[in-house]
Amino acid sequence: CSETIKILSSVIRDLIKGEIHQLNKGSSNHEEQLDLYIEKSYLKTASLIAHGCQAVALNSGRPHLQHIAYQFGRNLGIAFQLVDDLLDFISTSEALGKAAGSDLKLGLATGPVLYASIEHPELNDLISRSFNEEGDIELALRLVDDSDGIERTKSLAQMYCDKARRNLLELPDSEYRAGLAILCNLVLSRNS
Repeated sequence: CSETIKILSSVIRDLIKGEIHQLNKGSSNHEEQLDLYIEKSYLKTASLIAHGCQAVALNSGRPHLQHIAYQFGRNLGIAFQLVDDLLDFISTSEALGKAAGSDLKLGLATGPVLYASIEHPELNDLISRSFNEEGDIELALRLVDDSDGIERTKSLAQMYCDKARRNLLELPDSEYRAGLAILCNLVLSRNS
């Protein structure tokens, strides 16, 4: 179905846009930084889930549910990425299957760092140089640990899961809707 191909090709477009966003350090304004971070999280992760849900709705014989399915996937996908970024700070390397702090090593400022930079403005210099100087990663980890960055990121993930659950209320009651609600819980409680 050509409409399905068109929907799913949007994922590739969004992924490329997300990579370009990631190269841009963006604004020094905290609110703008967080908005860009959420946009990048959508483009690189949530777009796949959102467009996948949309394509399922299109092909389910209920194309009128595409928008709701897309919104559910978008919100669930952003929550998934926020939790993934949290785990980079609070989980073990063994559980993650990659080194803890790997986002910092890649020069990426994720939710916990961006929130921590509100309390610790010295993080902004580290962010602008992509944590490239000796001791930057260790200092960033320490400052995130000494802030409410992790808790604020958890709250934001919870907010996006709550939005996804509200999206589900617009779908017909069914075992499938119940399963999607469970998926919201799994996203929030995962540890790897």
